[in-house]
Amino acid sequence: MSKKTYSDSNVVGTSLLVSISDVLLNLLIGFITGSRVMFSQSLQGFSDLVTAFILYAGVKRSKRKPDKKHPLGYGREIFFWVLIAGVLMFIGTGLITLNLGLQQFLYPGELDSIYLAFLMLTIGFVSNYYAFQKSVKRLRGKRRKHMWHVFRSSSLIETKATFIVDLLGTVSAGIGFVALFVYVVTGDVRFDGLGSMFVGVTMMFAAVILVLDVRDLIVGKSVPDDIVRKIRKSTLSHQEVEEILDLRTLYLGSEKIMILLEVHVVDTLTTNEIEHLLDEIRLQIKREIPQAYHLQIEIETPDAEIDKKLGKI
Repeated sequence: MSKKTYSDSNVVGTSLLVSISDVLLNLLIGFITGSRVMFSQSLQGFSDLVTAFILYAGVKRSKRKPDKKHPLGYGREIFFWVLIAGVLMFIGTGLITLNLGLQQFLYPGELDSIYLAFLMLTIGFVSNYYAFQKSVKRLRGKRRKHMWHVFRSSSLIETKATFIVDLLGTVSAGIGFVALFVYVVTGDVRFDGLGSMFVGVTMMFAAVILVLDVRDLIVGKSVPDDIVRKIRKSTLSHQEVEEILDLRTLYLGSEKIMILLEVHVVDTLTTNEIEHLLDEIRLQIKREIPQAYHLQIEIETPDAEIDKKLGKI
């Protein structure tokens, strides 16, 4: 039985719903208990909420059809919105959460109804872990490689963002639970502040990873080597193709690849045969690589042959 897969809207939508519950419930429990850990959980949830909302809007905008102004479509717009989300995660919530924890550590305050905090942290852990699993399944797909390799090579930037956000929510809930448990055992309120500070640092670290990852895509990251090998193998499987002179790839968005291919073919082909060959190459590449959104194939002559004809060698 094949594993269930999820769409980008489904994954981002789930993260959005989980974030809404995190913000409202953690904020309420934070006021009741006075725990900085719970306030940090609410801020972390708010960060997730803003991130998920930005991503959801970005996904919708990136799916707009090409027009005169944007002939290759709007797919790369998702990279911009993920960058904004990462910056907000670092500055808007990571630093604030760190400051909240520091204040509790330096000027400890009393905590009440701590059992409510434990209950909410357990709920937050389960709900974030559920959303996190959806991101994992969409990123991994049918691949069986190590998750870090899958994460680094994937172009599903909106899912990578929810992967980080929901993993962060799961880890933060675990950190909060441990911090409050140590407080209950020791009676030292400063552990509540330490838990909040640790959550803030974790959020900032996750934001840096996200920003660095999307930076490569904005600059113009090429596809992984395994996809390049597939393109080469598919092209060279046609006997009429003598060699590949140039192959360049670029991500045009989430699951959208631009392929620029220059090939040298046998000299005996007629114009009709060349056109038929190019169509066959194009169809085969798109069958094997569904992400091939824009594929341009050109017939070129090797530089050595041109130089020879010009009498340079």
